[in-house]
Amino acid sequence: MNTTFNSDNNFQCWPSLAAYAKRLTSKRFNGLFYYDYGPQNNTGKPVLILVHGLGDEADTWRHIIRPLGDAGFRVLAPDLPGFGRSSLNMRSSVACHRDAVLTLAAAESGNAEQGFVLIGSSMGASIAEAAALSDSRIKALVLMDGCIPMESAGSSHILLMAFPFIGKKWYRSFRNDPDRAWKSLFSYYADIQALSEEDRDFLRKRVMDRVCSPSQERGYFSSLRSMIFQSLRSSYYKRIGSWPGKIALVWGEKDQIMPINVTESFIKLRSADTTEMFTIPGAGHLPHQDKPAETAKTILGFLETL
Repeated sequence: MNTTFNSDNNFQCWPSLAAYAKRLTSKRFNGLFYYDYGPQNNTGKPVLILVHGLGDEADTWRHIIRPLGDAGFRVLAPDLPGFGRSSLNMRSSVACHRDAVLTLAAAESGNAEQGFVLIGSSMGASIAEAAALSDSRIKALVLMDGCIPMESAGSSHILLMAFPFIGKKWYRSFRNDPDRAWKSLFSYYADIQALSEEDRDFLRKRVMDRVCSPSQERGYFSSLRSMIFQSLRSSYYKRIGSWPGKIALVWGEKDQIMPINVTESFIKLRSADTTEMFTIPGAGHLPHQDKPAETAKTILGFLETL
């Protein structure tokens, strides 16, 4: 059942997207929040599902949902279970998030004759991969600053956060120090001060909404550990290497979290005619926030090749 969303928690919608907020209730997912923008009838184009990363939510896509939708694509952008406004009644994991994405796809499959394209950011990229390996309706992937496998040098700092004592002590330390919480975002952007004042104010509040929420903390750490376990499965590498759909790797030139060289292992697995690499100049780990116009143009260019 799909219903219009009425916000009753701290995670307020980005103002220009509030009218497109919905909530999906199913037997397994009781209250999956998502944005639904773009043409509701069948346009002959695939439906796009935007999958956010670790410790994020659908609002990360706030500046590219409209450009993609206005280009004639229906765009669905969920909060994964345990993040943002989506409730969680089970352990948060890559498998749980994969199933949430596929549940949303199934609920909206009535006007998706051309199938789906998943666009995943950071951890969302590995979730998009897992979903593609489980559902033939997914025709292509756009993996943004995240993929499995990756060179280990790009993820060593994430491994440290997976240790319960270290990670949770770090996470909770921000609750009484808003300035430190704000500064913890800096490495994810090429230049966070270059964002608009509206964006900076939004991010300042949102980071405190996250770190002060026990449910967000649970979702963060259980998802992180699950992602690490998935990255260790060699059988997974073979499957993503032989997946027949087209894949675009879209990377911020100045990504400090996952530098562009982490893609080398992934590219070696894939044939050159099914995998393309795109770099967004002047962007960090979140190119869709740093350079939204350029990122949307790159994604649309790739979609034209399908």
